Amino acid sequence: MFKNELSSFLEEYVKQDSLRLFMPGHQGRCSFLNKNISPIYDITEIKGADYLYNSLGVIKNLEDKISKLYFSDAYISASGSTLCIFTILWLLRKRKFIANRSAHISFYNAAALFSISPIFIGNTRTVSLAEIKKAILKAGFGSVLFITSPNYYGEVLDIAKIAKMCDKYNVILVVDGAHGSHLRFTKENLHPISLGAKFCIDSFHKTLPALTGASVLHVNCNMFNRDIIKKSMAIFGSSSPSYLIMHSIGLCVDWLEEKAYKGFLKLQQRKEDLINSLNLVFLKTDPSKLVLDCFYVEGGFLKVVEILEEEKIEAEFYNKNFVCFILTPFLKSKDFKRLKKALRRLNFAENKEKVFFNSFKFKRILSLNEAIFAEKEEVVLKEAIFKVAAEVIWSDVPGVPILTYGEMIDFFAIKILKEKKIKSVVVVKDLKVKRGD
Repeated sequence: MFKNELSSFLEEYVKQDSLRLFMPGHQGRCSFLNKNISPIYDITEIKGADYLYNSLGVIKNLEDKISKLYFSDAYISASGSTLCIFTILWLLRKRKFIANRSAHISFYNAAALFSISPIFIGNTRTVSLAEIKKAILKAGFGSVLFITSPNYYGEVLDIAKIAKMCDKYNVILVVDGAHGSHLRFTKENLHPISLGAKFCIDSFHKTLPALTGASVLHVNCNMFNRDIIKKSMAIFGSSSPSYLIMHSIGLCVDWLEEKAYKGFLKLQQRKEDLINSLNLVFLKTDPSKLVLDCFYVEGGFLKVVEILEEEKIEAEFYNKNFVCFILTPFLKSKDFKRLKKALRRLNFAENKEKVFFNSFKFKRILSLNEAIFAEKEEVVLKEAIFKVAAEVIWSDVPGVPILTYGEMIDFFAIKILKEKKIKSVVVVKDLKVKRGD
């Protein structure tokens, strides 16, 4: 038994043999990772090992392989998609930005630090083509559209139509495709780069067999040369990138070349068979997500959680609305049978009063940059009314905000925060908005 609590927890968790339907995409079931990822490969930039931010040798060759697979100019990140997002916003910081409200918290942090004040569109799940067009006309030629697709629930936007619209108005399309690295290898190629995006950010570790932190920035334009992009990544990335993470990317790429297409084709069929065998309601998502609508379950999400705990099945995420499972080609037939057995214990219930908050839009008082650098104080919720948020407050979905830097905390915000059992918030000190302003 380990002496430190973290290692002890990990050891005990592995012994439980839970069905891991959450990221990372290897789900503890990928034999080639289990066999090849070892501390003996944990090195630094020795002779012949290349250098991530000036790759000329073995790392560059791996990036070339990724480029061929995705029809892009690919840049490896061992610091997750956050590094890629910071890099893109840094490179494009002088332009006007449009962003969906459900952008990841790393977008908000980068925008705040680089004094970017985006036009926000959509809600916490999606955005319409009409909203995008309206924002593009407002932002003007040469602006940047930063959108997330797929979202956390696996819902995919029509990137092909969005890309055509962006080309028409000379807008640079950047897609946070962190949850969609696999879309290049599904039955229909829905990867944003293939559909016309100029930049795309992939978190390999979310749905592919790679270690947490394994990501790739894809470029599909000639706006910046390779040296500038690499040097920009070096500003924000660790000067000691993990060779274990990069090694896992290499192993993942080998698998993508040989087995990914068949693997995801089989996964898609297994998912469809599972859904067809159950009298439950699921969202329409990409093949890697199975999202159960809890409003049509007798007993609601609490009943779902109870059964999953009894069956030792770990979902990626759940709230009162949905339970999200991540599915990968590394799940076996017995895993799907185990999941089916658990879900068959749930009963369908008609629910005609389906109401939930999926749109958080609050009045902006300060820019992201002004709010993040303002003097702050923490107040209890009842004292926060008409104050200005000086932090990003997340919703149930990891990384998606309820409130962001500089937005006013109104009565609706207080109601939502109470529902989330948030008791205090960080606000801009000595700033309170007059009611009606």
